[in-house]
Amino acid sequence: MVIGVTGGIASGKSLVASELARRGAFVIDVDQVARDLVEPGEPALEAIIDEFGAGFLRDDGALDRRSLGRLVFGNPDALARLNGIMFPRLREAAQDRVREAARDHSLVVVDAAVLYEAGLDALVDCVICVTADETTRVERIMARNGLSREEAIDRVKAQAGLEEQAGRADFVVDNSGAPEAVARQVELILDRLDASPRRA
Repeated sequence: MVIGVTGGIASGKSLVASELARRGAFVIDVDQVARDLVEPGEPALEAIIDEFGAGFLRDDGALDRRSLGRLVFGNPDALARLNGIMFPRLREAAQDRVREAARDHSLVVVDAAVLYEAGLDALVDCVICVTADETTRVERIMARNGLSREEAIDRVKAQAGLEEQAGRADFVVDNSGAPEAVARQVELILDRLDASPRRA
């Protein structure tokens, strides 16, 4: 079975994915896949520089992710152009990794904030959406990424609404409380999946 885990930025997707990993799942971190795709020499990086300019390259030839983030998370047109470059490559790379992981693991997790936006939901049997209130998410982003409040809010606002994602998902996990509560919710979901036929 392949489970998609999604939700807004800093909602706690990684916590849910780690709970699934503790129960034997192989986790594919789509953020890491995206970072791999923009390593120096990769076609995606060349396409980004062609689109946005060499000013987004660091001296060592790597992508200046923070500078690009400042641009796209406050500019819907720029974000759409970046997504047009990245999403097809993400789908292809994620599909390859799911196929490879499924050879050796009965449970595979695709951890992706852009699960729906990038069309990665087509790769999974069911979806868990992780939610948390906006204030909590902004505080988490500031602490985790060293961003200003304004930058953190821009990143939250740039993503599809959590209500829309939750409405499309098969299961919803509320991560506004303690980690122990998340663990209990994950356990209940796995119990339900064990009793349910796989989605076509």
